[in-house]
Amino acid sequence: MSKEISRREFVKGLAVSAAGVTAIGLFGGCGNGAPTTAATPTAAAGLYTPGTYTATAKGMESDITVTMTFDASSITDITLDVSGETESIGAAAGDTLKKQLLAAQSSQIDGVSGASVTSAAVKQAAADCISQASGGKIVQNMATTPAPIAPEAAGNDWLGTAPEIAESDIKDTLETEVLIVGASNGGLAAGARAAQCGAAVLVIEKAISSMNEREALGAIGTRAAKAAGIETDKNLVVAELCRYASHRCNEKLIRLWADRSGEMLDWLEEIVTSRNDGVSLHIETDIGKGGHDNYYIPVTWHNFQDSDPSHDYTPATGAYSLRSLSAVISENGGEIRYSTPMVKLERETGGRVTGVIAKNENGEYIRINASKGVILCTGGYAGNQAMLKALNPVAYNCTVQTDSTPNCFGDGIKAGMWVGADKDPDATVMLFDRGTIQPDRLVDGDWKNSGYFHLGSQPWLKVNLNGERFCNESVPYDFILHAAYMEPHHLYNTVYDSNWVDQVKQFKQFACARIEPSPDGGKWILFNWDAEKGLLATLQQAGFIQQADTLEELAEKLNMPADTFVETVKRYNALCDKGVDEDFGKEAYRLLPLNTPPYFGCRQGANLLTTLDGLRINTNMQVLDTEGKVIDGLYAAGDCSGGFFAHNYPEYIAGVAVGRTLTEGYLAGEYVAKL
Repeated sequence: MSKEISRREFVKGLAVSAAGVTAIGLFGGCGNGAPTTAATPTAAAGLYTPGTYTATAKGMESDITVTMTFDASSITDITLDVSGETESIGAAAGDTLKKQLLAAQSSQIDGVSGASVTSAAVKQAAADCISQASGGKIVQNMATTPAPIAPEAAGNDWLGTAPEIAESDIKDTLETEVLIVGASNGGLAAGARAAQCGAAVLVIEKAISSMNEREALGAIGTRAAKAAGIETDKNLVVAELCRYASHRCNEKLIRLWADRSGEMLDWLEEIVTSRNDGVSLHIETDIGKGGHDNYYIPVTWHNFQDSDPSHDYTPATGAYSLRSLSAVISENGGEIRYSTPMVKLERETGGRVTGVIAKNENGEYIRINASKGVILCTGGYAGNQAMLKALNPVAYNCTVQTDSTPNCFGDGIKAGMWVGADKDPDATVMLFDRGTIQPDRLVDGDWKNSGYFHLGSQPWLKVNLNGERFCNESVPYDFILHAAYMEPHHLYNTVYDSNWVDQVKQFKQFACARIEPSPDGGKWILFNWDAEKGLLATLQQAGFIQQADTLEELAEKLNMPADTFVETVKRYNALCDKGVDEDFGKEAYRLLPLNTPPYFGCRQGANLLTTLDGLRINTNMQVLDTEGKVIDGLYAAGDCSGGFFAHNYPEYIAGVAVGRTLTEGYLAGEYVAKL
């Protein structure tokens, strides 16, 4: 029996809650990849065993206890014991964290800026309570760690084949016009725009909630930019993006973002600010003036900020985007179904893609037909270690930590290729220089037992495991990782001294590497000074950061040859005194000595955020086959699509990843809806 999904009637399933809560995850890069909740689905009856459940987790200063009371379908009350945390930081966050948990009906919440460790512990304990109450049916894994590589997935057999599903196993059929697979940035933008344009819209998402919201929105030509007097040369930005990609990209797609991203963000600004009192769009105009002489840095970074401290949402998060886009879908008669994974696409032989076979919340196969088209917005494959290892062994073999969305397994990419789609030839990832492991470890595929070292993006002295300097440290985040890949074991040590606060201020890093507030009035920073110091203390306590009174002792603790390391520091300090980096050409204002004990250091590798290679598309976001021909009825946007990036991520064009994803989703939704 078919059920029509129209603008006037919802089909049976999980309705969008316009009041759902989104979350930024713990310790993200330019934005963060931990699970988030954009629109929490209405809980089904009998989801929980009524009662009260308790769990504990380690906070910054103490064990934190979370006690949750459940009825059959919801969390009804919460008690948090954060009394052992720092009074003005973690302990003060308790009431806000409780409100967020109750509003979200989930452990996947924003947390409180500046109390990240306490927030993470509360989320971990809350997830434990939810798992207990649901009898293990709901497991909200707070660790951004993909599952181990399955033996059958090892080697290069990452693609596999489309599963065969008997017609008798399909329990239901749904009809819609526009089907969007994936309910995050691109998917919700596509759904909102398609619904606004009058199409019947269904968005399906395999997780229990939306994932991977982003706060860094890259666009040019916005109203905010014009109001700030910013004029950006589009041709120069496009040329720089092509240069980063060695021109192994589709310049037409990049120009599409350059031409239409401003329109997209103006549209999103209206959606968000009209639904959230006190929220406004901010543009970061401080791009590190006085430095970065070797790289072109345009003003692209925007984010939403909340001026009302009484709101549960922390400032400068991407929460507002996903929550508001979800509301637009609902208001215009569309629907989002969570716990509904796509299994495969359906394509007529040699013809159009007609829809998908998916699983419903009960694990039953369902068919969803889409008369106008299917838009894939499923993200990349950073959560699939087997696929990453097969396609990008360089990235895999230098990664020690991840902030990627844990359920990004490459589903959309594989499903597209199963029906004949082509894929980018160059495997590309977003790597930040912020992963750290203990100095007795090498790269081992264990991304859970590692640390996030936000200061890794500061251009201090960096040496290989032999204690030798190996490159100019004042480079985009992934460049240092690429250089380190040529060194022993693909790892390096970052070292600094007790002048680190003053040196960070002088470095004038910008975007998500910024700690010191912008002198030009910029408001957004990933970590303030208190949060940064708290993170460093946690990393040092866990054995990631080493401290020593002498360089020789630091070398010993970092497992480096002391003689070589000491000579390296002497040479580096001499160059600092001279004010000229004769060895690698680092800017003079960033050439700061290592001479004030105690000294600090940590072993570093890559922090993986997402993958960026996907299905080949044209400027209508239509997926192309291996001959470059359009596969009718199939579209892709964001990280599961390709053509935009190659080899690396252009970190100095801040926010371009999610800006591209939102723009492509917005345009795909509009294009398909108007067919």
